[in-house]
Amino acid sequence: MDIYPFYQVAFWLSAAFICGVLAKRIGLPPLVGFLIAGFLINFSGLQEGNINSNIDALADIGVMILLFTIGLKLKLKELFRPEIWVSATLHMVLIILAMSGVLTLLMYFGLSIFSDLSLESTLMLSFALSFSSTVFVVKTLEARGEMASYHGKIAIGILVIQDIFAVLFIAFSDKKIPSPWILALPIVLWLLQKILSRLLHQMEHGELFSFFGFFSIFVAGALSFNLVGLKADLGALVIGMLLVNHPRVDELYSRMTEYKDFFLIAFFINVGMVGLPSFSTFGVAMILLPFALLKGVLFLFILSRFSLQPRTAFLSALGLTNFSEFGLIVGIVGLQIGLLTNEWIVAMAILMSLSFVLAAPLNVHSHAIFDRFKGVILKLNRKKQSMDCEPLSFGKAEILVVGLGSVGMPTFHSLQQIHGEKVLGLDFNPDLVEAVQQGGHNVLWADVTDSELWDNVDCKNIKAVFMTVADFNANIQTIKEIGRINDRPFKIFAMSRYSDHAEKYRSIGVDYVFEYKENLGYDFVANVLKRQDV
Repeated sequence: MDIYPFYQVAFWLSAAFICGVLAKRIGLPPLVGFLIAGFLINFSGLQEGNINSNIDALADIGVMILLFTIGLKLKLKELFRPEIWVSATLHMVLIILAMSGVLTLLMYFGLSIFSDLSLESTLMLSFALSFSSTVFVVKTLEARGEMASYHGKIAIGILVIQDIFAVLFIAFSDKKIPSPWILALPIVLWLLQKILSRLLHQMEHGELFSFFGFFSIFVAGALSFNLVGLKADLGALVIGMLLVNHPRVDELYSRMTEYKDFFLIAFFINVGMVGLPSFSTFGVAMILLPFALLKGVLFLFILSRFSLQPRTAFLSALGLTNFSEFGLIVGIVGLQIGLLTNEWIVAMAILMSLSFVLAAPLNVHSHAIFDRFKGVILKLNRKKQSMDCEPLSFGKAEILVVGLGSVGMPTFHSLQQIHGEKVLGLDFNPDLVEAVQQGGHNVLWADVTDSELWDNVDCKNIKAVFMTVADFNANIQTIKEIGRINDRPFKIFAMSRYSDHAEKYRSIGVDYVFEYKENLGYDFVANVLKRQDV
């Protein structure tokens, strides 16, 4: 075997790693660095050969795992909420009309890349540019620990509706008639749900657990849909949705997320390797880049028409302020059927990459941006009642438990046994809050990273706040918002897995940090001595 491809792999991995680290150092998500690495690889001329095909394959695997993990967190009923399907559909129609008008005007300015567009090409290009990036939004939400938040679920729901439109378009553009066996698909999915649920229940925690995830994605999902003439990506999403109510779904999600993060690096590198940019394609991307902001503003106004708090609408819209990988896929279909040229595919790849660079710092500082402009944003929707209203009072509570996950719930129950109704649990997952409330427990829905919550709620009776959210970044944001309270009357307690995180907590005002890796052995012995005669 020729050893040269191994040097190529070493160069690609090194470029991705170095660019990712540098992007992180300047406050951008690593994915921006991976995109830049793709462009550097493209300029180097090392993108040719079989390994280029392997990068394509790895990128496809990453997208399918991503859709599967989205399905594991997405309940079908959520897609039928008006703020999701109406917003997604109306936004797409308006963007297509606006983009078509602008592209038609640009045709008269003499740029060859615009003058070659037909009416059909203009409509297809506008359709492709109406999508927002699923990969970018999911990575951004995960970085902020907001995948289960109300605004996160709205953004993900809108993206799924957009992806369904893309899948339908690709299916019709291929002019492929689905197999008659598609009529049996509901029965097959019912059987798969039963079989996979039982298998997942019996799986141990080792390597077979990971293998089960890959089997579910690529065999039960992708292959079964492909055999009846449907897009394999859609199969991965649907199989994930079939397992959404399984007791072990969180463990499966965590396990597959580890693989998803690696394979999606190939996706971002692959985007930068689509083609070498020219002055013409780069100019087109710069001309169309402001439309990413227009997309976000339009989403903000549409979402504000529903019974949502302005902050929820703002955070959802900001995440959707970009162009999409699915738009690039739609563009490639346009290339295959002769409606777009390769030059347009390169321009779309540059445009998507630039939109990520534009949107990344906006999303990193989304909470600070809201705090800065909330005087204007709060005027967009004056409706007082909505599903995501923050509590104005903590009632008789003296102790708050922030986050009701695997650590938060035991913490909540332990404190409740001692202090009863003086303990209040807070979480931003509406489904979890509803389930715990039905058990008769004192919990409320609240987005604790929202400055509006801490500005408006009365905290004078609160004596202690236990931070049990699993995500470090979400905890930091919450503690910073709490820190704005003048003369806060309570103490803050937090848990930390890493010593550098513990130091960060202390530096921003946490009164006590429990470093549980360091103290685990002591707690183990203390509990044994308490319960056994040793």
